[in-house]
Amino acid sequence: MKTLLLMRHAKSDWDHPDLDDHDRPLNKRGLRAAPIMGKFLRSAKLVPNACLTSSAVRARHTAWLTAAAIGRDFPITEVSTLYDFGDGEAIERAIAMHGGNHSCLLVVGHNPCVQAFALHGCNEHGNLSAKADLSDKYPTSAVTHMEYDMATWAAIPRTKGTIKAFWKPRDVS
Repeated sequence: MKTLLLMRHAKSDWDHPDLDDHDRPLNKRGLRAAPIMGKFLRSAKLVPNACLTSSAVRARHTAWLTAAAIGRDFPITEVSTLYDFGDGEAIERAIAMHGGNHSCLLVVGHNPCVQAFALHGCNEHGNLSAKADLSDKYPTSAVTHMEYDMATWAAIPRTKGTIKAFWKPRDVS
């Protein structure tokens, strides 16, 4: 069994319009929300063994703040292809290529890619309320908890996950 924690990056700062989108930092709300989600994941005993993150500044910072709040040292790997705003296939490919045999994987990415992956990568079982909630809106710092019945992340292109829960920072703080 594999556990996926799929997180949208925290709220970014739009105060500097001259910055390239890839280089935008987190704003004050984002700096607060990422640690809130990390503490929540720790309290829920959902502690990743590894993290894959987009190379964008806001995603990397979200991953670092979340990991620090979880309080456990695990590798954080930047995957440039996770800087994607498409249909979720970039997430699937990144997980298959870089997920290894970790039992619990945190992936930090961008919308609409994270939302599309969660919706198209899930089976008909699981928490239907959570699925409906995330299909309505996938806010910044939100996390989807998914479970997969497979031995290695390389099997993810052929395996649908079960949505267990969907959490937003305002719901857990």
